[in-house]
Amino acid sequence: MRWCGPWWALIGLLGVVSWGRAGESRPVVEREFAGMPFVQVPAGCFQMGSPEQEAGRDADEGPRHEVCLDGFWIGRHEVTQGEWLRVMGSNPAHFALSEHHPVEKVSWEQAQLFIGKLNGLGVGTFRLPSEAEWEYVARAGSQTAYAFGMVLDADREANFKRVRAGQTLSLFRGNTLPVESFPANRWGVFDMHGNVSEWVQDWYCEEFYRLLVPRHKNPLCVDDSSGFRVLRGGSWYDEDVHVRSADRGWSTPDNRHVTIGVRLVHAAELEREP
Repeated sequence: MRWCGPWWALIGLLGVVSWGRAGESRPVVEREFAGMPFVQVPAGCFQMGSPEQEAGRDADEGPRHEVCLDGFWIGRHEVTQGEWLRVMGSNPAHFALSEHHPVEKVSWEQAQLFIGKLNGLGVGTFRLPSEAEWEYVARAGSQTAYAFGMVLDADREANFKRVRAGQTLSLFRGNTLPVESFPANRWGVFDMHGNVSEWVQDWYCEEFYRLLVPRHKNPLCVDDSSGFRVLRGGSWYDEDVHVRSADRGWSTPDNRHVTIGVRLVHAAELEREP
């Protein structure tokens, strides 16, 4: 369990694919919706959560359990500032460095306004991924802490703050990078680890995995009693353990922070394999 947001707020609240090192590869099918690239994710099942021995694991990442999902389309990368600007007419990002950088300082509530405008264009239905859909794509068939293995390379694989116990900080860029600055995972999706944390649809339910066993198909937590929405993937500011595939962040749906962005899902019918 990890809070994503200002520390004082917590106190107050009490195309071309570069394959990774590990995981199941599959043909990459892409389409554009509203001028944004999406990757097809066929239906399937996977083991959600982390094993007890995984470094940095929190209790809310277990027990590990099987989840099965219908197919969907997911954004090839995080929503960029250019994509947000074209729809919303303004750019909220702190790191307004280029149209190819991910948009950030976006609350869950603002993400819903963005989605509502997209859905009004008549090009299909957009939404946030569920927490299970997000992890399914982040793992891309892998069972390791990251899609690329048990260790993530901050120089060549993701934008995060590399920290090791007892060692000096070896790399900290201090800002976002343009999307697709690093190789895609084996399913052709970029930036699932680091850069910006990504809102998902679920409310944060700390005991959801323990209670999930009877409902392992397309799970979604709709219990709003925590008051928090889930964030996934970690950011440029997070240490390595917080950009793992299984790590669960959370924050209030009105939080606009320089570490928080968004990725979309589109509900178009999947294309058949030849």
